[in-house]
Amino acid sequence: MISMAFNAFSENTIVLHDGAKGAIVFDPGMSSPEEWKQFEEELNRRGWTPRALLLTHAHLDHVLGCAGMKARYGLLPRVHCEDQVTYSMAPKAAELYGVPMDPLPDLHPDSLVDGDCLVFGDLRLTIRWTPGHAPGHVVFVDEEGNRLVGGDVLFRGSVGRTDLPGGDAPTLVNSIQSVLYTMPGGMEVWPGHGPMTTIGEERASNPFINGEGTGMMQA
Repeated sequence: MISMAFNAFSENTIVLHDGAKGAIVFDPGMSSPEEWKQFEEELNRRGWTPRALLLTHAHLDHVLGCAGMKARYGLLPRVHCEDQVTYSMAPKAAELYGVPMDPLPDLHPDSLVDGDCLVFGDLRLTIRWTPGHAPGHVVFVDEEGNRLVGGDVLFRGSVGRTDLPGGDAPTLVNSIQSVLYTMPGGMEVWPGHGPMTTIGEERASNPFINGEGTGMMQA
């Protein structure tokens, strides 16, 4: 697994190996020639070639590299159907934030479905729908590897913001409690921002779910 922080939002682009020479890329945030160079050098050093592009959700910081992934590798992003509108709004968000952005490619025709299992070589990923930060937010669970690609739902000591279009705080809390917190305590959470954590650590001490927090992480 590789996790690299890119763009002005310090978004974590995550890459999983399929056990052969393939790589599954999640939430491509590459937004400059220097960041693309870092991304490509990391994959080339391992002999990995991207074979799929998956989105936990379609906020601006998580899709900045989608055009480059299409141009370089011919890959279209897959997203949950409830986040297709979010994806279409990303260029407008880029204008508002003053962030340069290439035109987004079309979405992959196959959307992500809650409960489906995606198989890439030796890698099996279960899709779990976790709305609240974004209406079509999902996480990708690698049960064999005891890890998940978590996007912007749960962070170390914090949670995702809910003040963007389609966000809802009670829905986010429900996603964390009914989906994430039912997983084994040792399950690693690789989030869209910040360091890795575990389900057990957050279940025991995350103040935003335990009723002690005073706000939402702005990510």
